[in-house]
Amino acid sequence: MKTVAFTTLGCRVNQYDTDAMKGLFLQKGYEVVPFDDVADIYVINTCSVTNMGERKSRQLIRKAKRTNEAARIIVTGCYAQLDPDAIAAIEGVSLVIGTNNRHRIVELIEEIDVTEQQINAVRNIMEQATFEEMPLLGDESNKSRAFMKIQEGCNNYCAFCIIPYTRGKLKSRRIDDIVQEAKRLVNHGYHEIVLTGIHLGNYGIELPDRPTLADVVKALLDIPELRRIRFGSIESVEVSDELVHLMATNKRVCPNLHLPLQAGSDHVLQLMKRHYTLNEYKKLISWLRSKIPDISITTDIIAGFPQETDEDFEETIKTVKEIGFTHIHAFPYSIRKGTPAADMPYQVPEAVKKTRVAILNRLSEEGFQKYASSRIGKKAEILIEKEEDGWYKGLTNEYIHGKIKKGSTPYEIGDLVGGTVVSIDDNYVVIES
Repeated sequence: MKTVAFTTLGCRVNQYDTDAMKGLFLQKGYEVVPFDDVADIYVINTCSVTNMGERKSRQLIRKAKRTNEAARIIVTGCYAQLDPDAIAAIEGVSLVIGTNNRHRIVELIEEIDVTEQQINAVRNIMEQATFEEMPLLGDESNKSRAFMKIQEGCNNYCAFCIIPYTRGKLKSRRIDDIVQEAKRLVNHGYHEIVLTGIHLGNYGIELPDRPTLADVVKALLDIPELRRIRFGSIESVEVSDELVHLMATNKRVCPNLHLPLQAGSDHVLQLMKRHYTLNEYKKLISWLRSKIPDISITTDIIAGFPQETDEDFEETIKTVKEIGFTHIHAFPYSIRKGTPAADMPYQVPEAVKKTRVAILNRLSEEGFQKYASSRIGKKAEILIEKEEDGWYKGLTNEYIHGKIKKGSTPYEIGDLVGGTVVSIDDNYVVIES
């Protein structure tokens, strides 16, 4: 039996793609082994959001080559889509396949076994107009939470972002296919589904009947065994009244949203070509909290965007403190060749970016502690993901880590267990049932 190993860089969409490709190999009788093991085939799913992602991708390709000189090395994902010729030139790479045609991955590697010729299967992603159906096919039993991609591509073209060039135009998955996969995941032991996509909030706008993300949620709520529905990142301007109503009225729709802010300064937001003002974002947050008082809101912020002044960053700090995010994913601006921001004057020094990220990380920790403390004395429940050191651990509906002391009542992975939050311990809320 041939063995195949996988590694993934980047976002949850990438992780979904890896899991789907893994299922394709399993269906063909391959054995999946850890990436550090000697394998016949290595699949490296790359990221191109930052220079660091690309550098790590190259390092992993060379690591696979060192582990087994004779292995077939497959490189896929955003970096492969962006620069396939550079990837193909790396010694040992057998197959380059970008962000499309991945459903053919097993077929292509078996073709290489016959021809002994490298294949570059990357095509112009802008010519791809439909969602590539690649469902999870492997045996995913005894799990609790699954990520499910329902949308691909992005039409926003923010000044800093390379993703529209690597993922192409917006493409949505049909609701019937989404429901079919959700039912399969539930049957395999999953109890929570996280809906993911590159431009998730714009789901369905290019389909003939123009379904919305709220329509997807309503269809999934018809699966009684599905205990939780959660969302990946959504642009603030795409949060609909209907979606918020579903979150406010149905406890199976988790009360947390990841709403990228990117900068807390209108000056920088305009430079970034974002589609909202700071005031519009703040008004949305206030409205969300009026409808869902316990909602947990997380965000992304880029530190050191070109021309971001000290005054701009001070405004971002003020904004963050005012809003009070549960978590901030803060990262330094990374120049991406081919994007408008790469050619902007007054690039911020790396040392300044690093300092600003550190400040944002401290504010993120303060925001988490404040939100977690507000949960003490309130009801909470976790979907158990693991048992560790005498505790059952998992995520609460609000997307914070929770734990329940193991006692006389045994629980299993995937059980939904509730109680009252009594304290905070090592970034976990402690729940007593």
